[in-house]
Amino acid sequence: MSSTSAFDDQSTDALQLNLMRIQLGMEVEDSNGETIGKVADVRNGDPDAAEVEQTREPGQEFIEAFGAIPEPNVPPALVPRLLREGYIKIDDKRHFRRDHHYYALAANIAEVDATRVKLNTARDELIVAGEGA
Repeated sequence: MSSTSAFDDQSTDALQLNLMRIQLGMEVEDSNGETIGKVADVRNGDPDAAEVEQTREPGQEFIEAFGAIPEPNVPPALVPRLLREGYIKIDDKRHFRRDHHYYALAANIAEVDATRVKLNTARDELIVAGEGA
C-alpha cells in the first residue's frame, strides 16, 4: 500500500498550480503582511529529484569559474528538497543586507493573486540564500 494518499496528490497538485501562476517580479508578502521583496526565480517541483544525486550541468565548472552561483544556493542537504517540492527565490527589498535572497518552498505559498504572492511563513523562517552553502 502506498504511503501517498489521494489527498496528498491533490495537495501537491495545488502547490504546483500555485507555482505555475507566479511570475518574475511579483511582490512577495510574508505571513506578517510585510512586503519582503520580489520573485527572482520560480522552479516547479520534480518528484524524481529526490532520487537523483545532484548532477552538474555540462559547462557548469566554466560558468562557476566566472563567479556564477548554482541555484538553488542553499546547503547541499536542502537542494533535493527544494528541487523535489518546488520553490521561489525572493529578492529582498533591503539590498544593503548581505542575506538579501530567500527561498520559499511551494508549501510556504498561501495565495497567489494577479500581482502578489502571499506566504504562510514569516520572513525569518524562510531559507536564506548562501547560508551554509
